Parts: sequence; structure tokens; C-alpha cells
Amino acid sequence: MGMAEASFRQLAAFVAVAREESFSAAADELRYGQATVSQQVAALEKHIGARLFERPGGPKSISLTPLGRVLLPQAQHILEHVTNVELDIRDVASGAAGRIKIGTFQSVAVHLLPAAVHALRVKSPQVTFSLFEGPSSEGLIDLLLDDELDATFIEGTSSDPRLDVTKLGTDPYLLLLGPDSELLELVHEDSLPITALDGVDLIGQPALTYQDDVDAFLRSNGITPRYLFRTVDNGAVQAMVRSGVGPAIMPRLAIDMQDADITTVSLSPNIDPRVISLVVRHDDAAIPAATAFAAAAREAARAVLTSGR
Repeated sequence: MGMAEASFRQLAAFVAVAREESFSAAADELRYGQATVSQQVAALEKHIGARLFERPGGPKSISLTPLGRVLLPQAQHILEHVTNVELDIRDVASGAAGRIKIGTFQSVAVHLLPAAVHALRVKSPQVTFSLFEGPSSEGLIDLLLDDELDATFIEGTSSDPRLDVTKLGTDPYLLLLGPDSELLELVHEDSLPITALDGVDLIGQPALTYQDDVDAFLRSNGITPRYLFRTVDNGAVQAMVRSGVGPAIMPRLAIDMQDADITTVSLSPNIDPRVISLVVRHDDAAIPAATAFAAAAREAARAVLTSGR
């Protein structure tokens, strides 16, 4: 027999007796009966095949044998390691620790995600994050269901029963005009008639983004979309508008609203605002830290989006 057969309770009893130099005091510390402590130490000595304590009897304290002195620091290390593992497991199980893999898209990553991460870090500083920026909400949901992500932001919602969807809020669409745009003359009370865009060359994004909703809305109002420039980079779209290349229609969250050279107005009629949601796998499939992140995202959304519900 050897150390491989020693149990956690045997090592705990051995360390307590060594620290207290008394079986009775060790029993009080561990809240065991003294006979139980004696049995645990005796079983450990049997596994090792040697005595760990000198037991002089009488008023003298017990002391470690040379072998006991060798074993003590190793036993303390094992107990500390096991305790730390238990604490780590409890933290992960409660959502207080763990690594979260989050799916996102550009505008959320810039304006909403930082506030959500900060809110969770304040409550659970041991949680860490890895981010993946996806080209489409459908692709992000696929990654979530494949366990490549723990939570993801999406545009719109999902009725998939395998998912828990939290609607964070809505994000209105705005028209961006450059400083010398002729369309500025047609703006009235921060609104531009959509008919003014008929025949106008626009700046936009590729398909499979919010651009699909923009184009569908334009066509439903009798306007065939025409684009001089397309890019997935929100900043590049805004730079083109600023330079006078053409106007653009973007969700508010995708716009740098501090840009003094850009005028933002509503369209009349306007596009329905896009919905932004956070999605996790349903019930037990979602890790606790992801559920905690969803709560943090709801908190952050109240300050960033039009509504938090």
C-alpha cells in the first residue's frame, strides 16, 4: 500500500494533529470525534507503512517522526490544492468565475459590449472573456448551438426552442448627410422625406447585414437602391459620407454621433428600428457565467438602446 490510497480526510486529520500537537485538539478543530481522528491517522500510517507521530504518552505533546516531517508540507500542499479546486468549481458553477465566449457584431462591440463587460466585471472580477465578431446573426446562432460560443448578440430575435432570447432594446435608423450635401436643404424638423432619396447614389454595407432591411424598406417605398460604395466597416461608411461621396442609412448604434461634420436625420416614413437581442443556450446548456452576462447586458442596454425591453 502507499500514498495513492490515502484519502482527503486522512490527510486533513494528519495535518490537524501535526498543527495542534494533540489528537483531542485536532478533533475539536475538525469537528470529528477523537476516535475518528485517531482512526484516520492510523489508516494513513498503515497505507504508508510507517509511523508519522511519536506518541510519548502522559503530559508530553506528540511530535512528528522524521517521515512525518517530510510528509507534512506535501500534505498541506495537496489539501490547499483540493480546496482551491473546490472553490474554483463553486465560482464557475455560481457564475462568479469562468471564461465566456461572446459573439458580437461591430456596432454592439463598440458601444454596448464594453458597458456590459464592465458591469459584469464589477460584480464578478474573475470572469474573463473572448470575443468573436460574426458577419451575420444566423452565423452567430450556429456557432452558439455548436458550443463555439456561450452567448451572442444578434439583430432581431429567434424562436428556436434550444435558445433563450433576451430582447435588449431597439436601435433606430438614421440618415447620415455630409456637410455639403444638397439634401440638407430638404430637411424639415430633423426629418427628410424618403422620396428625396430617389435616384441618389448611397453609401452602404454588403448584403447579409442590416443593409438587407434598409434595401427592402427603400424598395417598398418605390426607390431602387443605388450604391457607389459598400463596406462592412461602419467607420469607413461614415468617412465616405463626411467626404461628400454620398449619404448613408445606418442604425444609430453604428454611428459616431460626436462627428461634427455629419448631420443625422430621420426619414419620413422611417424604417422600423432594428431589435438587438442577447442569446444563450436554453436551461442547463448555458454556463452560469453566460447567464450572469445576460443580466449585465440588460443593465448596459438601458443606457445605450432606445428601450431595455
